[in-house]
Amino acid sequence: MRELSRDPARDPSRNGSRDQLLVAVRQGIAAARDTGDLGPLRALERQGALTRLVISMDDARWPDLAALHAVGMARWLQYVTGAEGAHQAEWEASLQPLSCVYAGERDAVPPEAAAVLEAVRSGRRLSGPRIPREVRRWVLSGLRLREELSPDFVEVVRGLDPRGGQPHRDARALRPFLDRTPRHLPSRVRALRLLTVTLQMGYRATGDAATLAEAVRLGRELLLLVPAGGARWADAVAQHARVVGDHYRHTNDRRDVDEAVDCGREALRHTPPDSEWLASRLDEFGLHLSLRYDVSGAATDLNAAIDASRGAVRATPAGSSEATSYRARLAGLLVKRHRVTGDGAALDEAVRLVRGEAQPLPPQGRGGVLLDHAEVLHAQYRRTGLASVLHDALALYREAVDDRRARGGNPTDLAIALSHWGNALYDLCADFPGEDRPTTGGPASAKPSALGEAVAVHREAVAVSAPDDPQRPGYLNNLARTLRERARRDDDPDALDEAISLLREAIESARPGHVFRSAMLSHLSAALLERQRRSGADEPEPKLIREAYAFAEAAARSAAGPPGELIRLHRALAELASSTGRHREAAAAYARAVALLPQAVPHQLHGSESETQLARHGRGLAADAAAAVLQAGGPDAPARALEILEQGRGILLARTLGLHGEEEALRDVAPALADRLAALRAALDTVPTGADPADRRHQLADAWELVVAEARRLPGLEGFLKPPRLATLRLAAAGGPVVTVNTSPLRCDALILTTGGVAAVPLPALTHAEAASRAERFAEALRTAEAHGTALVDRLAAQTSLRETLKWLWEAAAAPVLTHLTRTTTFHHTTATAATTAASPHPPRIWLSTTGPLAQLPLHAAGDHDDPSGTRSLLDHAVPSYTPTVAALAAAVRTAARRGARPQRPVPLVVAMPRTAGFAPLAGALTEARAAADRYGTDTVLLTGDEATRTRLLAALPASTHVHFACHAVADPTSPYGSHLILDDQPLTVSEISRLRLARGEFCYLSACATARSGRLPDESVHIGGAFHLAGFGQVVATLWPVEDTTAAETARLFHTSPHPTPAHALHQAVCSLRANAPLLPSRWAGHVHIGP
Repeated sequence: MRELSRDPARDPSRNGSRDQLLVAVRQGIAAARDTGDLGPLRALERQGALTRLVISMDDARWPDLAALHAVGMARWLQYVTGAEGAHQAEWEASLQPLSCVYAGERDAVPPEAAAVLEAVRSGRRLSGPRIPREVRRWVLSGLRLREELSPDFVEVVRGLDPRGGQPHRDARALRPFLDRTPRHLPSRVRALRLLTVTLQMGYRATGDAATLAEAVRLGRELLLLVPAGGARWADAVAQHARVVGDHYRHTNDRRDVDEAVDCGREALRHTPPDSEWLASRLDEFGLHLSLRYDVSGAATDLNAAIDASRGAVRATPAGSSEATSYRARLAGLLVKRHRVTGDGAALDEAVRLVRGEAQPLPPQGRGGVLLDHAEVLHAQYRRTGLASVLHDALALYREAVDDRRARGGNPTDLAIALSHWGNALYDLCADFPGEDRPTTGGPASAKPSALGEAVAVHREAVAVSAPDDPQRPGYLNNLARTLRERARRDDDPDALDEAISLLREAIESARPGHVFRSAMLSHLSAALLERQRRSGADEPEPKLIREAYAFAEAAARSAAGPPGELIRLHRALAELASSTGRHREAAAAYARAVALLPQAVPHQLHGSESETQLARHGRGLAADAAAAVLQAGGPDAPARALEILEQGRGILLARTLGLHGEEEALRDVAPALADRLAALRAALDTVPTGADPADRRHQLADAWELVVAEARRLPGLEGFLKPPRLATLRLAAAGGPVVTVNTSPLRCDALILTTGGVAAVPLPALTHAEAASRAERFAEALRTAEAHGTALVDRLAAQTSLRETLKWLWEAAAAPVLTHLTRTTTFHHTTATAATTAASPHPPRIWLSTTGPLAQLPLHAAGDHDDPSGTRSLLDHAVPSYTPTVAALAAAVRTAARRGARPQRPVPLVVAMPRTAGFAPLAGALTEARAAADRYGTDTVLLTGDEATRTRLLAALPASTHVHFACHAVADPTSPYGSHLILDDQPLTVSEISRLRLARGEFCYLSACATARSGRLPDESVHIGGAFHLAGFGQVVATLWPVEDTTAAETARLFHTSPHPTPAHALHQAVCSLRANAPLLPSRWAGHVHIGP
């Protein structure tokens, strides 16, 4: 872990500003007093700093006594510590400024000088150097001004104390003066300014709320007296922003933070670009915007906070302690962006900001910077699970706590540091960090002791916090959470009871609008449920359950903040409602959670980051929501269940396909707005470059939301890019029924969409747990069945296992669906055979869409393939196709209809890689290429071998209508956006494919390994086939698993020689032919699937 150094000496004396000159002179005075070294003062004299400070004084009626005192003391020290026979000029030069100071604050003048000045005032004579006659006039003039100059005397006194003065003493000196000074006198403005600063310093030192409230009141009066515009106005509003920002942290009153933001913005409006105050005001403005974001949840607040913080960093010289503070603030804001949006680039930048070269720590804010640095590393641990990172964070937390303990002062600062440290210790005990990544690299034996230390640290945070500290409820909540973990690990009911008691106290003491109120209510609900489970009470609905539900409901009702947190709260309420039989309430809560899901996956995220956010907030959510709607019942329940399922899955797909379908409608009404939206989409689809690329993407996302909102205000476009309703979804069923098989721990159903509406078919033989177990066993059997070198008996046993799963799919899902269709629709092909179905000129179509673990299984191949009758399988009754979502199918149908009205000349492209370095040869690749070229004709563009490069492919794709790939592919189920096609030079990834916009694409045949295998988010269809579908190919043939080379070549030959003109029918015929030759080997014939209309 890098070392953090202190601030090197700086030379503000070369800056012409009054305040920096004053600081430099005071530092020289301190050096002369402490060490007798006159070097710094002599240097300042030679540089003209003292003269410039005199010139900088306001020559109006009110002298600048702070500057007078500094100049007088500098020259006095040069006189008294100088060589023997010091010059009379130094004596006189020191007495002139000190005489005015002496009139108001005798203790601020050296005793020797005070004696001289007192003698002058009383008319006595003294021996020693000659006293100029002007001194008497100076002293008497200073006495007459004493009443009006007392605020400046306080500033003088404060300047003598390197720790910032004595706020309470200063306040006592200022209040009487303020009370008797009329509003019209300029001295009242100065007194108000000094007193508000003094009171704020007093609050920060002690945490006294009354002191802070007085500062807010006086600050508002000051703003009424200072004329708007100019430097003095900017100073006043900037100071008030700081005061009212502190007040918000104490009150949690939204009005306070709004006022702080408004004042900060006004201060910046009147701060010149070259002002020495620009950086600090930008930093404070960013802080207040960040505080407001915590309650508003508005991305614009967080983005503006980051912009302001960047400005502060840019406006500060590198290597200074101020730069360290501002970089730490920026890093903290970037961590917040990462936590809310999942933006990995933001966290990476934050880590670079704190992990860079050694940075000087500000003497007064050292603990705060250490805390910010620790928070960044803590967030990095939660993302990566690297225990070494967490240990570095813990070391910084401990150092920050030690620093604040040593400094004393406001107990709030210590409590904050302890709370953060305790949370990191809690994570050290946790089995997993925060993003489903196992902890690595740390000793497991440290975990039990870390939990005990976490409890102790959180107890101390509670103990040192004041009873009226607005953050105290949060400290109680953190302690309760840690005690709940102790209760779970140690089976300690006393720890659970204490946690419940602490949570009750936290909720009772939390003020309205407290940032963590909803979290505390949710935690108490969970703790009460845990207590009920331990009690084992068997009454119909125990009191603890009723109370837990009430708290969960209150948590969801009071929720505010980032979308991900709101989703968690609504989902927790829904799950509890469902488990207690409150089905209508559960459905409503699930609906609110699903509606928030798109907001949790903002447009600015790229591929894998979007997937991570969906996995964190949306895994299984839509399926549970649909199941809850069906549990609640009602005549329109099936339709509402389908709508909510569509709303909560295919989020990424819907953004592109929805735009494709609705952009033309927008262009008809507002072509300029459509152009803006298209430009924003293109910019968001491009990998960002240049300075602050992540910020650029967030700005583009904000602009996207504004344009969409503007479009929705146009007549007829109120539903622009909103989730489709049933009337739109029905278009998908124009060619046949669309069957969505929904699996949830609550229940499993088939939602069957026809042009007449939606029907729900319960599937009692299908369970979510069984589907997950079958999917795992099916994947294992596939690996064995196709593994080279495996004994034949084991491979045949694996094929038997595969057939058993296909039979289960038939009985649990496919057969009930077909039975319903034959009873209620014109779907009358229950006695057909595979041969007759394949040969029929108009065989019936059926579209399948699956959720959860069922997406890993070949539902299209469901059947009892050991039955000699050949009628107990889906292939024997219909031509099955897949669709990622019903909305995607509806969009593809619309696109196909448009292209049918305006036929385009086919431009075929065939890519074949018979040999690839590092992979097994594909002898069948050229066979496939020839079959495709024979079908498409002489216009086919052929890329084979070393011609099949990524560059040539990307150049050829935009003009191509039909594409056939025969090559290797790599499917990565843990990071699907990294799945890719293997080409001669570089791979082509899912992330890159999905960003293509191929307006001419019609059909894509992917003869490559597992190009339709879903990863950890099956509802998003994040695979190679789905990427080409997203890029513009309305119809795709892909594979669910790696298919043996000769089988792939034969499938392609049968497909391209089929007399059927549509891809779905051609593939169906090919699959049925393969099955007829090897019905007991489903791994050879069931892997190919058709996607699209």
